[in-house]
Formats: sequence, structure tokens, C-alpha cells
Amino acid sequence: HGIGSVEGPTLHMPQTATRALYRDILRTAQRWPSIRRAKVIEEIRAEFRENRNVKEPEQLQKLLAEARTGLAALRSQSGLSSKASDVDFKFGDF
Repeated sequence: HGIGSVEGPTLHMPQTATRALYRDILRTAQRWPSIRRAKVIEEIRAEFRENRNVKEPEQLQKLLAEARTGLAALRSQSGLSSKASDVDFKFGDF
């Protein structure tokens, strides 16, 4: 049942982590103070949809790292992080 039981436990965790990260990014984006908010949210959704079938562990880790970097930048720009910095908002290929 599910990818975890067929491919082993290593693929189940990234799938769970990916869903949690996706929800966290969308929640943060909802609070992003920008006139482009709706467009950015749609771009985030599109990027996750485009990459939902990636199965290679190395590629998954790369995409998750890019998404985490994007989330940190989004939080910084939203004032939701104590580590405010000038980080460009970019999710890369995710």
C-alpha cells in the first residue's frame, strides 16, 4: 500500500515532507504582503504539480532544498522570520 511499502521507507518520508512543506509555503504565501500574491501562489502550486512525479532521491532532495530556501526567503520578506535578509524570492525548478 503506497509508495513507502513498494519502494521502501525512504520515499515515504520525502512525500510526507513535501506535503508539509507545500502547505507551509502556501500558508506563508497567503500572508505575503504583495500585489503579486495570487500570482506567486499559483506559481508555487504549478511548480509543485510539475514535479509531483519525481522519484529519484537525489532530485527530490534538491527540489526540497530549493523549496526550503524559497520558504525562508518568503518568510523573511513577509516579516515572519526573525532573520530578515535580502534574499531573492525563488523556488528554482520546484
